[in-house]
Amino acid sequence: MPEQTPLEQLVRDRMAALRRARGDIGQRLSPSNPSKALRRLDAFAATGALPEDNLCERLAGALGLPVTDIADAARATRKAIEAQAEADYRARFEPHAIWTTARSQPSSTAMAGFINAPARLRLPFPSGLPTEGYVAYCQDQAPSGIPLYGPVTGFIINYTPDHARRYDLEGQPLETLQSAFRVGSALTRV
Repeated sequence: MPEQTPLEQLVRDRMAALRRARGDIGQRLSPSNPSKALRRLDAFAATGALPEDNLCERLAGALGLPVTDIADAARATRKAIEAQAEADYRARFEPHAIWTTARSQPSSTAMAGFINAPARLRLPFPSGLPTEGYVAYCQDQAPSGIPLYGPVTGFIINYTPDHARRYDLEGQPLETLQSAFRVGSALTRV
């Protein structure tokens, strides 16, 4: 990710052009709680995730900009973050398998977060294992089931970020995919 997101850059440049301090912007966003308003602005500017309230409108007013400029910068921020995440994924990519199961979603998302069930769907290959050995390795390592997902029905081998193939448990190819199959993640905060 660049040092500053497009939205952070827009806010910084506009504050400089108007010669407004951060505290002044916080005061204009929320006279009753400028510190909280600045924390919310920082989170919004860092992620581009559109707030559910009227922060965009208030920010546009505080910076003397059209709301569309704020929305465009937020969209550019989200796109830059997504592009960086994709580049990071491709840079770290190593061939691996994903177990396919009776359920595509865990039976309990809360429990899945506690036990990190989505991570159990992934099977890394040992270094040095030749591509021709992937299917046999998956067959040898196949568990009977994955907690909260149910019985294992097969596997997907992600050969590259742009090529994957789905197999049944007997190692028969079922489908070729245009991109690697990605498993979501579960986060739990206590």
